[in-house]
Amino acid sequence: MNKKELEGVVFDADGTLFDTERLGYWAWEEAGRQMGCPQAADCYPEVVGRGRGDVLALLPRLLGPDFPHEPFMELRSRLATERMEREGVPVKEGAREVLEFLQSRKMPLALATSTYYDRTMYRLEHSGLGRYFQAVVTGDQVSKSKPDPEIYRAACQRLGVSPAKAVAVEDSPNGIRSALSAGMTAVMIPDLIPSSPELDSLIWKKFDDLSSLLHYLQRKL
Repeated sequence: MNKKELEGVVFDADGTLFDTERLGYWAWEEAGRQMGCPQAADCYPEVVGRGRGDVLALLPRLLGPDFPHEPFMELRSRLATERMEREGVPVKEGAREVLEFLQSRKMPLALATSTYYDRTMYRLEHSGLGRYFQAVVTGDQVSKSKPDPEIYRAACQRLGVSPAKAVAVEDSPNGIRSALSAGMTAVMIPDLIPSSPELDSLIWKKFDDLSSLLHYLQRKL
Protein backbone atom coordinates (compact mmCIF):
# COMPACT_ATOMS: atom_id res chain seq x y z
CA MET A 1 0.00 0.00 0.00
CA ASN A 2 1.43 3.38 -1.00
CA LYS A 3 0.74 6.90 0.20
CA LYS A 4 -1.99 7.56 -2.36
CA GLU A 5 -3.87 4.40 -1.39
CA LEU A 6 -3.76 5.00 2.37
CA GLU A 7 -6.75 6.90 3.78
CA GLY A 8 -6.70 5.96 7.46
CA VAL A 9 -4.91 4.03 10.20
CA VAL A 10 -6.65 2.10 12.97
CA PHE A 11 -4.68 1.13 16.05
CA ASP A 12 -5.33 -1.56 18.59
CA ALA A 13 -4.82 -0.34 22.17
CA ASP A 14 -3.63 -3.00 24.64
CA GLY A 15 -0.29 -4.47 23.69
CA THR A 16 0.05 -2.07 20.76
CA LEU A 17 -0.11 1.49 22.14
CA PHE A 18 -0.37 0.59 25.82
CA ASP A 19 1.99 -1.82 27.55
CA THR A 20 -1.01 -3.36 29.30
CA GLU A 21 -0.79 -6.98 28.18
CA ARG A 22 1.97 -7.54 30.74
CA LEU A 23 -0.18 -5.76 33.27
CA GLY A 24 -3.06 -8.05 32.28
CA TYR A 25 -0.90 -11.13 32.72
CA TRP A 26 0.14 -9.93 36.18
CA ALA A 27 -3.52 -9.27 37.11
CA TRP A 28 -4.55 -12.76 35.98
CA GLU A 29 -1.67 -14.26 37.92
CA GLU A 30 -2.42 -12.29 41.09
CA ALA A 31 -6.20 -12.83 40.90
CA GLY A 32 -5.62 -16.55 40.38
CA ARG A 33 -3.28 -16.67 43.36
CA GLN A 34 -5.77 -14.88 45.61
CA MET A 35 -8.60 -17.18 44.49
CA GLY A 36 -6.65 -20.43 44.81
CA CYS A 37 -6.17 -20.93 41.08
CA PRO A 38 -2.45 -20.45 40.41
CA GLN A 39 -2.73 -21.84 36.87
CA ALA A 40 -4.96 -18.94 35.76
CA ALA A 41 -2.11 -16.98 34.19
CA ASP A 42 -1.23 -19.96 31.98
CA CYS A 43 -4.54 -19.38 30.16
CA TYR A 44 -3.94 -15.71 29.51
CA PRO A 45 -2.45 -16.08 25.98
CA GLU A 46 -5.71 -17.65 24.82
CA VAL A 47 -7.74 -14.56 25.70
CA VAL A 48 -5.41 -11.79 24.49
CA GLY A 49 -7.30 -9.54 22.09
CA ARG A 50 -10.73 -10.89 23.03
CA GLY A 51 -13.61 -9.00 24.63
CA ARG A 52 -14.93 -9.62 28.12
CA GLY A 53 -17.95 -11.61 26.92
CA ASP A 54 -15.81 -13.97 24.89
CA VAL A 55 -13.41 -14.40 27.80
CA LEU A 56 -16.24 -15.30 30.16
CA ALA A 57 -17.48 -17.85 27.64
CA LEU A 58 -14.01 -19.43 27.49
CA LEU A 59 -13.34 -19.53 31.24
CA PRO A 60 -15.37 -22.70 32.01
CA ARG A 61 -13.08 -24.59 29.63
CA LEU A 62 -9.91 -22.81 30.73
CA LEU A 63 -10.40 -22.80 34.51
CA GLY A 64 -13.13 -25.39 35.03
CA PRO A 65 -16.93 -25.11 35.12
CA ASP A 66 -17.12 -24.67 38.90
CA PHE A 67 -14.62 -21.84 39.15
CA PRO A 68 -16.18 -18.44 40.11
CA HIS A 69 -15.66 -16.79 36.75
CA GLU A 70 -17.40 -13.45 37.29
CA PRO A 71 -15.67 -12.74 40.64
CA PHE A 72 -12.35 -13.64 39.02
CA MET A 73 -12.91 -11.19 36.15
CA GLU A 74 -13.95 -8.46 38.56
CA LEU A 75 -10.90 -9.03 40.77
CA ARG A 76 -8.37 -9.06 37.93
CA SER A 77 -9.94 -5.87 36.53
CA ARG A 78 -9.75 -4.14 39.91
CA LEU A 79 -6.15 -5.21 40.44
CA ALA A 80 -5.09 -3.86 37.04
CA THR A 81 -6.94 -0.59 37.56
CA GLU A 82 -5.48 -0.06 41.03
CA ARG A 83 -1.98 -0.63 39.72
CA MET A 84 -2.50 1.88 36.91
CA GLU A 85 -3.81 4.39 39.43
CA ARG A 86 -0.63 3.91 41.47
CA GLU A 87 1.91 3.74 38.66
CA GLY A 88 0.22 5.43 35.71
CA VAL A 89 -0.96 4.06 32.37
CA PRO A 90 1.97 2.22 30.74
CA VAL A 91 2.50 3.58 27.23
CA LYS A 92 4.59 1.74 24.66
CA GLU A 93 7.83 3.38 23.62
CA GLY A 94 7.31 5.26 20.38
CA ALA A 95 3.51 5.47 20.71
CA ARG A 96 3.30 9.24 21.05
CA GLU A 97 5.87 9.80 18.35
CA VAL A 98 4.15 7.65 15.72
CA LEU A 99 0.74 9.17 16.48
CA GLU A 100 2.20 12.68 16.38
CA PHE A 101 3.80 11.95 13.02
CA LEU A 102 0.61 10.58 11.49
CA GLN A 103 -1.35 13.54 12.82
CA SER A 104 1.19 15.90 11.25
CA ARG A 105 0.48 14.18 7.93
CA LYS A 106 -3.27 14.75 8.52
CA MET A 107 -3.89 11.00 8.53
CA PRO A 108 -7.31 10.04 9.98
CA LEU A 109 -6.77 7.83 13.04
CA ALA A 110 -9.06 5.49 14.95
CA LEU A 111 -8.76 3.12 17.87
CA ALA A 112 -10.35 -0.36 17.83
CA THR A 113 -10.04 -2.18 21.15
CA SER A 114 -11.76 -5.12 22.80
CA THR A 115 -11.45 -3.30 26.13
CA TYR A 116 -14.67 -1.67 27.31
CA TYR A 117 -15.41 2.03 26.92
CA ASP A 118 -14.85 3.29 30.46
CA ARG A 119 -11.46 1.62 30.84
CA THR A 120 -10.40 2.68 27.36
CA MET A 121 -11.28 6.32 27.97
CA TYR A 122 -9.46 6.23 31.31
CA ARG A 123 -6.32 5.05 29.54
CA LEU A 124 -6.64 7.57 26.73
CA GLU A 125 -7.26 10.46 29.12
CA HIS A 126 -4.53 9.62 31.62
CA SER A 127 -1.94 8.84 28.93
CA GLY A 128 -2.69 11.91 26.83
CA LEU A 129 -3.18 9.81 23.68
CA GLY A 130 -6.88 10.51 23.28
CA ARG A 131 -6.36 13.72 21.33
CA TYR A 132 -4.95 11.88 18.34
CA PHE A 133 -8.06 9.86 17.48
CA GLN A 134 -11.08 10.90 15.46
CA ALA A 135 -12.91 7.67 16.30
CA VAL A 136 -12.80 5.14 19.14
CA VAL A 137 -14.62 1.79 19.02
CA THR A 138 -14.60 -0.37 22.16
CA GLY A 139 -15.53 -3.93 22.97
CA ASP A 140 -18.90 -3.06 24.50
CA GLN A 141 -19.94 -1.16 21.37
CA VAL A 142 -19.95 -4.24 19.13
CA SER A 143 -21.76 -7.55 19.34
CA LYS A 144 -18.74 -9.71 18.48
CA SER A 145 -15.15 -9.20 19.55
CA LYS A 146 -11.90 -9.93 17.75
CA PRO A 147 -11.15 -12.08 15.77
CA ASP A 148 -14.55 -11.18 14.29
CA PRO A 149 -14.16 -8.24 11.84
CA GLU A 150 -17.04 -6.18 13.26
CA ILE A 151 -14.93 -3.82 15.36
CA TYR A 152 -12.57 -2.90 12.52
CA ARG A 153 -15.42 -2.41 10.08
CA ALA A 154 -17.06 -0.09 12.61
CA ALA A 155 -13.83 1.88 13.10
CA CYS A 156 -13.41 2.40 9.35
CA GLN A 157 -17.04 3.41 9.02
CA ARG A 158 -16.69 6.03 11.75
CA LEU A 159 -13.56 7.37 10.08
CA GLY A 160 -15.36 7.46 6.76
CA VAL A 161 -12.73 5.35 4.98
CA SER A 162 -12.90 2.13 3.06
CA PRO A 163 -11.32 -0.86 4.86
CA ALA A 164 -9.46 -1.59 1.63
CA LYS A 165 -7.69 1.77 2.00
CA ALA A 166 -6.94 1.54 5.71
CA VAL A 167 -4.16 -0.07 7.74
CA ALA A 168 -4.64 -1.79 11.10
CA VAL A 169 -1.76 -1.84 13.60
CA GLU A 170 -2.02 -4.84 15.91
CA ASP A 171 -0.03 -6.95 18.34
CA SER A 172 -2.14 -10.12 18.65
CA PRO A 173 -3.11 -12.90 16.23
CA ASN A 174 -6.79 -12.39 17.12
CA GLY A 175 -6.52 -8.72 16.21
CA ILE A 176 -4.71 -9.46 12.96
CA ARG A 177 -7.40 -11.92 11.92
CA SER A 178 -10.08 -9.36 12.78
CA ALA A 179 -8.48 -6.68 10.61
CA LEU A 180 -7.82 -9.01 7.70
CA SER A 181 -11.38 -10.31 7.77
CA ALA A 182 -12.58 -6.71 7.64
CA GLY A 183 -10.68 -6.29 4.38
CA MET A 184 -7.88 -4.15 5.79
CA THR A 185 -4.14 -4.24 5.37
CA ALA A 186 -2.50 -5.41 8.60
CA VAL A 187 0.71 -4.38 10.32
CA MET A 188 1.84 -6.51 13.25
CA ILE A 189 4.05 -5.51 16.15
CA PRO A 190 4.09 -8.68 18.29
CA ASP A 191 3.90 -8.26 22.06
CA LEU A 192 3.36 -11.25 24.38
CA ILE A 193 2.29 -13.62 21.62
CA PRO A 194 4.69 -14.11 18.70
CA SER A 195 3.62 -14.20 15.10
CA SER A 196 3.53 -17.42 13.10
CA PRO A 197 4.52 -18.38 9.56
CA GLU A 198 0.81 -18.48 8.69
CA LEU A 199 0.23 -14.93 9.89
CA ASP A 200 3.48 -13.68 8.41
CA SER A 201 2.21 -14.75 5.00
CA LEU A 202 -0.95 -12.65 5.44
CA ILE A 203 0.25 -9.41 7.01
CA TRP A 204 1.68 -6.48 5.08
CA LYS A 205 4.54 -5.60 7.43
CA LYS A 206 5.91 -6.74 10.78
CA PHE A 207 7.98 -4.51 13.07
CA ASP A 208 9.80 -5.08 16.32
CA ASP A 209 8.34 -1.95 17.92
CA LEU A 210 6.52 1.32 17.26
CA SER A 211 9.78 3.20 16.75
CA SER A 212 10.61 0.90 13.82
CA LEU A 213 7.14 1.53 12.39
CA LEU A 214 7.71 5.28 12.75
CA HIS A 215 11.02 5.12 10.87
CA TYR A 216 9.32 3.22 8.05
CA LEU A 217 6.46 5.73 7.84
CA GLN A 218 8.86 8.67 7.81
CA ARG A 219 10.44 7.24 4.68
CA LYS A 220 7.17 6.41 2.95
CA LEU A 221 4.68 9.19 3.82
